[in-house]
Amino acid sequence: MARSVIPYSYRPGNSLLHRLPAGLKFLGLLGISLATFFFGPWALAGAAALILAGSLIAGIKPWELFCGSRMLLISAGLVVLIRSVQFTPLGFDTEGCVAGLVFAGVLMVSFCAASLLFSVTTMAELRDSAAKAEGLLLIAAAALLKPLKPSWSRAVSERRKKPVIALVLTLMLGFLPRFFEIWNTSEEAYRARGGRKGIKQILVLVPLVSERMLETAGETAAAFEARGSLL
Repeated sequence: MARSVIPYSYRPGNSLLHRLPAGLKFLGLLGISLATFFFGPWALAGAAALILAGSLIAGIKPWELFCGSRMLLISAGLVVLIRSVQFTPLGFDTEGCVAGLVFAGVLMVSFCAASLLFSVTTMAELRDSAAKAEGLLLIAAAALLKPLKPSWSRAVSERRKKPVIALVLTLMLGFLPRFFEIWNTSEEAYRARGGRKGIKQILVLVPLVSERMLETAGETAAAFEARGSLL
């Protein structure tokens, strides 16, 4: 039986991409996303090439990065279709079609870049990297505030003991792979009971997965409360 690939799940490895600092990989993701949104088709092509090279370096099949993107692909296809229609007079809009294809490419490249990040980076690595970055920012802020307001400087320095931004960022990022894991499990259960693909599957799974995600959020909050770590 073929191995089921869970979207946005971590895949253990010892490749160069796995060993890179998590912060550097996260900055790379931001750079790719911004470049594809603001610098046109050439940046989009370059970003796609980088992601392809990264997946090969990490030992991940490039097409596996698209796992979980079905709804995004459908949405992108609808955008291309709508942009391709010229209403006055009715006809085919070549420029609109090209713009729609570029937009669809941006969405898919950003999705694959994030998928690659989660495939080679653990949540613990992301959390530690975010905590270090927040600590450096707080040190700089405390140094700037010290001549102006010593009490504020001390308060900012105290925040280093509890990296709030790093915690929030990690929790937000952590829900992405968790969502896909829950969706994958629910979909397998649905299929095992004879459910069929299509609109009915989406109508059945969306409320179930939403309920489970809310339960997961509650469990996470309870765990932090038990550890005295609520914000």
